[in-house]
Amino acid sequence: AETPPWRAALNIDLIYDGDCPVCSAYVRMHRLRRDGGSIRLVDARHHPDVVEDYARRGVDLNRDFVLKVDEVEYTGGAAMFALSSIAAPHAFIRRINAWLFASNTTSRTIYAAFRVSRWALLLLMGRKPIRSSTLKQGRE
Repeated sequence: AETPPWRAALNIDLIYDGDCPVCSAYVRMHRLRRDGGSIRLVDARHHPDVVEDYARRGVDLNRDFVLKVDEVEYTGGAAMFALSSIAAPHAFIRRINAWLFASNTTSRTIYAAFRVSRWALLLLMGRKPIRSSTLKQGRE
């Protein structure tokens, strides 16, 4: 059997919005621990250089989180699926995630619902979007 890419990965970075309760709960839900390698949690609000780098590449961290497995990057629904595949605490949960995110259309729909929920919650809590001079100026 072929080893999944994340099993052999040495470094995994998860870039997310640490001020978002939904995002933080999602990260905690996966109990990001594994044998070997490292998983680095990067709160985008505390790393403006990371926000700028992704903004220059067209990734808005207000809309998407990023999972970087060695040199491969996943955003949005693809990141959600990859993270679920990597870190789900039980095989049963991994199978449910695989079923939910097997279809590109389903992944996009579920992720869009999460994104809208996140936006509404941050608005209700009075939290501001993650700022980037690149995003503010509309540059790519």
